Amino acid sequence: MKKLASFVCLLSLSLPAFAGFQEHFELGQKYLTNYQYSGAITEFKSALRINYLDNSARINLINAYCSRGLYYATKENDYSKAADDYRAALFYLIYYPTANQAKNSTQAIVQVTSNLNKCLSAMDFDTSAKNRYEKAKQLRAEGNFAAAGYEFNQTLSDTAYIKDSFQQIGDIMKLLGNEGKAAEYYKKAVSVAPSDVQLRMSYAKILDKQGQEDDAVDEYNYILSKTTDNKELLYSLERIYKRKLEDSPNDANIASNLGAIMQKQGNYDEALKYYSKAEYLDPSNVTTRINVGTLYQQKGDYRTAITAYDSILILYPDNIEANLYKAQCLTKLGKTKEASELYKKLLVKDPNNETIQNEMISAVRDTMTIPEFVEYVKKNSPNSSADILYNYALDLHKQSKIDDAITMYNEVLKIKSDNPEVYVNLAIAQGQNQKYTEAIEILEKAANKFPDNAQIRETTKNLTAEATNIKLDTAAKYYNDKNYESAIAEYLSITPATSDTMLGVASAYQNMGDNDKAVEYYIKAFELAPTNSDIAYYIAALYAEKEDIQNAKSYAEKALTLNKTNKPAKELLENIEAQITSQNLDKAISLFDAEKYDESLELLNKIITLEPKNSYALYYRGMIYDAQKKYQDSIADYKKAISVNPELLIINYLIGVDYDMLEKYKDAMNYYKAFTATYSEDDDFLKYAKTRINELAPYVK
Repeated sequence: MKKLASFVCLLSLSLPAFAGFQEHFELGQKYLTNYQYSGAITEFKSALRINYLDNSARINLINAYCSRGLYYATKENDYSKAADDYRAALFYLIYYPTANQAKNSTQAIVQVTSNLNKCLSAMDFDTSAKNRYEKAKQLRAEGNFAAAGYEFNQTLSDTAYIKDSFQQIGDIMKLLGNEGKAAEYYKKAVSVAPSDVQLRMSYAKILDKQGQEDDAVDEYNYILSKTTDNKELLYSLERIYKRKLEDSPNDANIASNLGAIMQKQGNYDEALKYYSKAEYLDPSNVTTRINVGTLYQQKGDYRTAITAYDSILILYPDNIEANLYKAQCLTKLGKTKEASELYKKLLVKDPNNETIQNEMISAVRDTMTIPEFVEYVKKNSPNSSADILYNYALDLHKQSKIDDAITMYNEVLKIKSDNPEVYVNLAIAQGQNQKYTEAIEILEKAANKFPDNAQIRETTKNLTAEATNIKLDTAAKYYNDKNYESAIAEYLSITPATSDTMLGVASAYQNMGDNDKAVEYYIKAFELAPTNSDIAYYIAALYAEKEDIQNAKSYAEKALTLNKTNKPAKELLENIEAQITSQNLDKAISLFDAEKYDESLELLNKIITLEPKNSYALYYRGMIYDAQKKYQDSIADYKKAISVNPELLIINYLIGVDYDMLEKYKDAMNYYKAFTATYSEDDDFLKYAKTRINELAPYVK
């Protein structure tokens, strides 16, 4: 690593006069002089929290961070800790102070930046915006706010992190007591994400705390328009407007706004007091009178509210708000005809006003049957009837009025069929009524019309799965009740077929004793799930029952290929192979008895290849070699056979005869003797062996 430059201390002589500040500042200087950098950092940070504007504390804090960073890097080779200290120093050099203060520290900034970069290089630190953002979050979580603030600033080159980084820096500035800078960064964050209500609340609070009331009110009013029942916000607005009213007691707008705040808080009596004062100060103020009307409307006193609105309409008959709110009150009083006429009047003035359209529809909707409402909408709102009916369908759907919702969705499609959501929601409603066939048909029609719509594909998938699950449950119930034919019919009605449905059919046939059909459907299940070892085993087991040994062996081998630990399949294959061996051995013996030695030998060789210790296969192969006068080969097989199965006593006799034929009389005598010693039957074999022992005696001395 390149050598780090020693930090040249910045100088500042100004000393503040805040209570407690001096104690922390002097203690910090003492620690710094004695090279106790951590203690110095703690004290200078405490001093800055008391007076964040003090330049002396800031510069001494920077000196302490730089000195400790140099120590970590050069004495302990701990570049991570050194980097964190250099980050913190740069935060206080560049971002924390005023622009002029930062400008005056250019030389120091260059030097500390160089030291930080050397540390980062030594660490192979990833300087991508993503990594720096993650590092910043880590530093903040660890309480290293200044270092975190520096890293958040390094992410601003990437648009993905701009808003959050500005907000995080604002939070850090607020935590460190630098409210001016906090407001500056919150403002930047708001410019990037103007609809973030929580962010704007943070910004509003800082503005309010700094006494920037007009700007704070703008922010609070925006938040108020996007939220409901925000008590903290309303209290803040109340406090600001009460202070404004103290300064300007004859300002009607302030009194009216304060009344509106009280109304939002539900404090209607206080609200009326302020509205009364506003009206006294400015009798022509329409907004105040509108607010009075909405207050009574909120209280449920619709007649008094209408009186307030009428007082406006006498002077301003086309006032949209007064007419709209009056129509709402008439609806609440059950005067739907009068309300409807008023809504129609409003729509003449403002034909594209969706609020008026929706409220007019709502006013009459609950008083009509579904068909009546459909006709009413088509007649009175022909240009927007599809949208109105669709919204009503959605409301009915949310209320779980499924049949009515289905009717309304279908009415929408008769008018306008270019919205894929209508098809999707209609299908979902039909699915809720368990009319899955109709639901899938609707979605198929929609898919043809909107082939690239992912929502249609996903809904089709989900409804198909739901329909399948219901049919599976029904089939399982039939199966458990031993109603196998009904279970089979239910399983087969599921499309597309799955391995589970085919297994259900196969199992049902198996329980009915129809193994041929069971095998047929197990095979279909295996074709749909070719990696399922258990299915291959089921097929093998059924073939074994049917004594179709070759197919049983084939599927048992497949089962073990797919899963070597399939114990039932392994045991079945062993039994099958043993059965095959037994069958082959019986056939080989029959061929031997018929003196078809070549055919018998071919089978015996296969058996011995699979089972090298099959004593009977070795015995009969030895017999064939004897018949072919291949005495050495026959002796070898006989010896293997008797080593595996000592009960085959006749083998000692046969070996003796073969050695006799080879004129190896000593070996022959040994085997004849072994035969006579163990063989108990008094037959020609025993007599011949005894005779040959006596005859060979002269030759083996």
